[in-house]
Amino acid sequence: MNPTWPLSAFHKKVVNDWNCHVSIHAIGRAKRKALEKINGNYAEQYSKLWDYASELTKAMPGSTVLLMTEDGEAEERKKFKRFCICFAPIKQGFKSGCRPLIGLDGCHLKGPYGGQLLTASCGVRC
Repeated sequence: MNPTWPLSAFHKKVVNDWNCHVSIHAIGRAKRKALEKINGNYAEQYSKLWDYASELTKAMPGSTVLLMTEDGEAEERKKFKRFCICFAPIKQGFKSGCRPLIGLDGCHLKGPYGGQLLTASCGVRC
C-alpha cells in the first residue's frame, strides 16, 4: 500500500476494479488499519522505549540512559516525556579531550504527539 495514495484515488480503484461500493470513510478506516499493521501504532512504539533503554544499559555499560516520564518517575511506565542517551565511547572521548568538532541539530516532530528532536554529535579525530 502506498501511504501517500489519496483516499479518492483508492476509492475509485476499489469501485472500478472490484465493483465494490464502499464509502470514502470506510476506505479511510481501511487505510488507517493497513498502515497501523505495517508501522504499528504509536502507543505500541512508545511502550518499547523502556525495553530499548534497558537493552542499551546492558549492551553498553557506562552509557547514560535517561527515560523520563510526565511525573519524573523514570522506572514506571507512565506518560513519556523525554529520552536522553550518551553512549560510553562518546563519554570517554569527551573526557580524554578528543572533541574537535561538535554538531548540534534539531527538528520538529510531526504526528499526533509533536515535540522536538535535539541532537549533539561529535566527530572524534585525535
